[in-house]
Amino acid sequence: MSLSKDIKKINVLNYDNGKNFTKTDRLDAIGTLLWSSQYRRINAQGLFHLYSKVPISDLNEKVTVISSHIDCHNNISQNFTNTEDQEYLRGTFDNAITNAAVFYLMLTGGLPANTVIAFTGDEERNSVGALSVVDCFQKIGIQFKVIVLDVTDMGWKEAADFTVENNFWNEQLGNKVISTVSKSDYNWRFVPSDPGNIPCYIPENHVIRQEAESDESWDYDEKCIECFSLCIPTKGEMHSNKGIFVRRQSLFPYMEILSQLCSVL
Repeated sequence: MSLSKDIKKINVLNYDNGKNFTKTDRLDAIGTLLWSSQYRRINAQGLFHLYSKVPISDLNEKVTVISSHIDCHNNISQNFTNTEDQEYLRGTFDNAITNAAVFYLMLTGGLPANTVIAFTGDEERNSVGALSVVDCFQKIGIQFKVIVLDVTDMGWKEAADFTVENNFWNEQLGNKVISTVSKSDYNWRFVPSDPGNIPCYIPENHVIRQEAESDESWDYDEKCIECFSLCIPTKGEMHSNKGIFVRRQSLFPYMEILSQLCSVL
């Protein structure tokens, strides 16, 4: 398998109108590529598609949802992926790069059975997709926590492999997250939801004292769902046909830490 090839296959357009998907090229590509995998689509209504290895009725109470928004910003009219440079990838990666990362883990068996993947829409406006995920799980009575996947402009100058942002968690979950990333040999940074309230268990040398940008985690938090964001540092104009830069060396650390987090949470 090749992550670079997966990114190219998935980095196609996907739009919505705030109620439904209006262009589904990326959703269709993911569905086709997962056809012979262990995963089955268990919901495809409105602005989110859920994938799971097991039926929802067989999920236990310790469910982790990976939420990776799949909508393209309206400013992006032509997707591209340039993989020729040995150090960087360049492309319209908001948010195709994390779509591809979680897709790769799904195909390679890198996620536990109690992890459900949500490809969501409307993140660029009102996060209706994320809010609909909450409604879905609350209706069936399953409690869950969320790891939001996204790109970020934080951590780039520090050459971070990934960032942990928007810490909407209790102390127990926060300790598990920070303990897991701290045990790795990777270069990571923490970007808080509140720069004035940094948890004491986070090493000071890993903290970027700026408020994290809004993403789906803010909407999950509004619904009282414990969550945080795991982001890939990038450089460039996210909402532009010019594309953004991603360090090649950060992709596998990002996927490995995502796999580890899902296992320990």
